[in-house]
Amino acid sequence: MLNREITNAPHVPQWRALLDSRAMVRNPVTVFEKYRATLGHTFTFHFGGIRPTIVSSDPEFIQHVLRTNRDNYEKSDIQVERMVEFQGKGLVNSHGDDWLRRRRLLARGFLPSRLSEQLPIQQDVLRGLLEGFDHAARQGPVDIHQQMVRFTLRLVGKSLFGRSMSDDELELIADTISEIQSFIVRQIVQPYMIPWYRISGLSRQYQRMRIEADNIVLRHIAARRQEGIGESDFLRLMLDTPFHDTGKPMTEDQVRIESLQLMVAGNETSSNALTWIFYLLGRHPKYVSLIREEIAAVIGDDPIGIENLHALHLTLRVVDETLRLYPPFWMIDRIALESDEICGIHIPARVLVVPYIFGTHHNAALWPNPERFDPERFTPARSSDRHRFAYLPFGGGPRLCIGNNMAIVQILLIIATLVRRYDFTPADDSPVNIRPMMLLRPDGPIRLRFRAAA
Repeated sequence: MLNREITNAPHVPQWRALLDSRAMVRNPVTVFEKYRATLGHTFTFHFGGIRPTIVSSDPEFIQHVLRTNRDNYEKSDIQVERMVEFQGKGLVNSHGDDWLRRRRLLARGFLPSRLSEQLPIQQDVLRGLLEGFDHAARQGPVDIHQQMVRFTLRLVGKSLFGRSMSDDELELIADTISEIQSFIVRQIVQPYMIPWYRISGLSRQYQRMRIEADNIVLRHIAARRQEGIGESDFLRLMLDTPFHDTGKPMTEDQVRIESLQLMVAGNETSSNALTWIFYLLGRHPKYVSLIREEIAAVIGDDPIGIENLHALHLTLRVVDETLRLYPPFWMIDRIALESDEICGIHIPARVLVVPYIFGTHHNAALWPNPERFDPERFTPARSSDRHRFAYLPFGGGPRLCIGNNMAIVQILLIIATLVRRYDFTPADDSPVNIRPMMLLRPDGPIRLRFRAAA
C-alpha cells in the first residue's frame, strides 16, 4: 500500500514520502540530501506523497533534460499553474515560440552596452545606500541578509523602473513577493492543502496582496506613457521596443507581468548570493584581504566599470565557490512530455523531473571535500576537465537565467564597494541553516560586525 514505484531508479516508498511532507515544508534540501546519501544521484519520490517525481543530481542526466533533449521537457505546473496564478504568464513560465519572442526582446536589456549604461545609476543608488549602512554598522552587528535585500532591491528596482519609483513602493512590492513565494512553496510541497486554501479564503488574501503590488507597477506604466518614455531602464525597453514578429511593443499587462517577474528573479538572486558571500568571507578573512589587494591592483583609483569588474578574477572565484555551496536555483522543475531514457533510467511521460542543483554542487565525486570553501576550485587548471553541467547556479541550457550577467555585475559592484571600506567578522558562532524556497535563502539573520578597513 502506498508504495507505487515510478520507474527503475532507486525508489522512496510513497508512504515515506507522505510522512516527509512536513519536513519538505521546513527544508526540502534536508529531505533530498537524506535520500541522495542512501539512494545515489538519481532516485524517485512522490512530492507531498502524491506527485510522481524523478530527482537527479547527475550532471549527465541534467544535461540531457536541460539541453540535449530539452524540447521534451517543459516547465511543470509548479510554475505554469502555481506561479501563473499569482504572477501571470511571463518569460519564466512560458514555452515554445511565445517564450522565444519574449526572451529575444528582454535579452536586449542585458547586453553589455545596456549594463554599462546602467552602471552609473547603480553607483549613485549605492552611494545613497552606504550612508544608511554606515549608520547601521556603527550601532552594532548588522544583519547582512536584511542589508543585501535592501541594497539589491534598490539597484534592481531602479534598473527596472528608473528613479521615479519610491523606496516605500519597492519595499511593498518586495514584501508582497516574499509572502507570495512562501505561499506558493507550501502549495508545491503540500498539494493536498490547495482546496483548503481556496475554501478558507487564504488564496483570496494573497491575491489581494498581489493586486496591490500590481497597481503600483500599473501606475508607473501609465505615468511613463503620459510623460514620455524618459529614462534608459527596462520599463522604457518594454514600452518602446517592438516584438520582431508583430512590430508592436508589449501590452500594458505584459509589461506589468515581466516587470514583476524580473524584479523577483533579480532581487532574490543577487541578495541571497551576496548574503552567502559576506557570510563566507566573514569566516575566511584572508580572502577579504586578497580581494582588497586585487581591487587595488586592478581598479585602483579608476572609476569602476564593467571591464575592470570582470578583471577581478580572484573575486569572481570567490563568487563562483559561494554559488556552488549555496546555489540560488537549488532545483529546477520539468515535465517529460513523452517517455524517454536517460543514463539507463526510464522516464515515463508526464512525470515530474527535478534537476537537483544543490545535490550536484555537493557531489563529492565532482567536488572533493564538497562542504569546504575553496575558491581555487575555479582556477583554469582545476576547472578544465570538469563536466560542464557540474556547476549551474543560474540553470543551464537555453533557459539559463536571462539576468545572470546583470546579477554578477551587481554582486561584484557591491563586493568591491564594501570590501574597500570595511573589515568584518561574524557577530557570534551560531550556525546558519538554509531555507530553500523558490531560491535558496538563509534561515534567519546572519549578523556581522563591520568596522572601517585598516
